[in-house]
Amino acid sequence: MYPDDASFKLISLANTKCETEPKTKVRYLSNMDHFKTHHARILRKLKAGLATDKKSKFKDPKKYIGTSHRFIGLSSPKQREIFEAGHGFGHLSLSEQLLIWNEIWLHSSSFEALSQCLLFVSKHLKSMDSRELWNTTKGWTVKIDNWAHSDGLSAIYSHLLETETKLVYPQLKRWNNSKNPWERRQSLVALLEYSKKREKVLPVNKLFSLVKELLNDKDYFVQKGLGWTLREVGNVYPDETWEFLLRHCSKISAVAFSPAVEKLNLKKKEQLKLLRKRSSRAL
Repeated sequence: MYPDDASFKLISLANTKCETEPKTKVRYLSNMDHFKTHHARILRKLKAGLATDKKSKFKDPKKYIGTSHRFIGLSSPKQREIFEAGHGFGHLSLSEQLLIWNEIWLHSSSFEALSQCLLFVSKHLKSMDSRELWNTTKGWTVKIDNWAHSDGLSAIYSHLLETETKLVYPQLKRWNNSKNPWERRQSLVALLEYSKKREKVLPVNKLFSLVKELLNDKDYFVQKGLGWTLREVGNVYPDETWEFLLRHCSKISAVAFSPAVEKLNLKKKEQLKLLRKRSSRAL
């Protein structure tokens, strides 16, 4: 039996008040003042960092990331180092800094500049007003074209799902049916991201309702996200997840199956593989 749909499964005694979503929208600044003031300087710092960065182990790191954004080629540690060194406006309030990073996210075509935006939000995720942060970053999905930025945004959204559930979950449901595959991926991965980071988790039926809708999705990264999500749900709801896998294993793609069963014991993995084999023969 599934838990009561109206309540959370509490992993701790945390209790966060949720409110209904306001009608305000993400503010798009047409004059781009913040972008014009700060973006060029940020790019110069990022490009300068390449001289002291370690060479990537990947022959073509841009291809590995899979982005069409302009790509400098900085490693993740170097990007964090540059972010921590500051960009000249760290003395401003977090709300004022968020306005600047929001303009940079909306208007920059640089992969690394966009990554700096995610680093800012991630660093201050628990210090910022969650409603303000959600109303700003929920519009960021339109710039996603790669798994690295997608996963960074999922880490933000999964935290906000805990603190602003009544705002975030309905948006995940809308993204679940989006024409944009990166938004469909968000509707899954942002449910938990990594379960060990969550203080509370939605009822399992609310999680599986979004997973089931995308079992037949044709997009590779949606399927990778689906498998990831099943693995993480299994950490919290092992019995219900095992039941789900038994019921739907023939529908789960090969791309999703591997991460979905990653933490199962060998006996259960073999049982599912046998069921999948029998199902394919019957078709």
